[in-house]
Amino acid sequence: MTTLLEPDELRRRSDSDSLAARNSILQPGDAIYVQIRRFDSSTGMSRFQPFEVPYQKWMRVLDVLNYVANHAAPDLAYCWFCGSKMCGTCAVRMNEREVLACWEAVEPIMTIEPLHNLPIVRDLVVDRAPYERKVISFEPWLERSKPYEGFPEPLSHRDMKNASKALDCISCMACYSACPVVRLGELTNFAGPAPLVQLAQTVLDPRNDQAKIARSLERTGIFNCVSCYKCEEVCPAKIPIVTHVIEPLKAKAAQLVPAMAQHAITFRAIVVRRGRIDPLELVLRLQRFRALLNVHRAVALLRRGKINPLVTIARIRSRAAQAATRILQTGKLR
Repeated sequence: MTTLLEPDELRRRSDSDSLAARNSILQPGDAIYVQIRRFDSSTGMSRFQPFEVPYQKWMRVLDVLNYVANHAAPDLAYCWFCGSKMCGTCAVRMNEREVLACWEAVEPIMTIEPLHNLPIVRDLVVDRAPYERKVISFEPWLERSKPYEGFPEPLSHRDMKNASKALDCISCMACYSACPVVRLGELTNFAGPAPLVQLAQTVLDPRNDQAKIARSLERTGIFNCVSCYKCEEVCPAKIPIVTHVIEPLKAKAAQLVPAMAQHAITFRAIVVRRGRIDPLELVLRLQRFRALLNVHRAVALLRRGKINPLVTIARIRSRAAQAATRILQTGKLR
């Protein structure tokens, strides 16, 4: 039987597990045990190499890497430039999460690896070319549909609130590394959160030409995003990537390129009309006669109670139908 913890005990455990609390057990001179993944591009082999680093007050992950390079492994390859959370070049994975080496405090035991989802050049250095090619392919610049009227140009907060969030991006690629859909590789054509943030800076700008926006969005595979929020969890700039970037881009794509959003549009239409999602109706409307090729799957779903043909045929509305219709139809898709 599970024992429920009292609020005070929950608070105590939460406080003791904070980064500050974990680092407070370290005193200057204490040993930090770190293992760094080393990768040799000439052989394609990787291995973890352990190091012991003396702790210094306010020590960051970058300080550990600098110490290792200066005292133990002068051939260690890693990137950094500004050292102050501005350039984004020092992003790595530390203890299985994406961090900026220049901003993340050390922990007593650390495993440091290169970012995921990008080719490794050497050790902790990754090749950013795949990301850069994707960004360029989206033509992430502004093309006006009418001539510039002069300065100052009136732009309201409502017009620019999502585009302005995207402008905080420092291109560190932490979100790209954390994305599980990007990790699927060629199984999807999803561009990934980092290229979409760059694209959002101009696509969500009301001055951009709508035909140009549609052309860019067609190449993104944005509806393959599963809204897992991993990108938001690791973003050092605290950009609400799903909420203020990907979801507005999906809405824009559904408006300008409806063929991209058939699943989302059909899903919404069923909920509006019936107040619930009916998986069988969704499949039949999207796949039509092709659904007959998966009869065995339909039988399995029927046995598990996942679908109900009688409810689908009768188009039974739930008690939430009126509220769903009111909420969804009053919102504007944009």
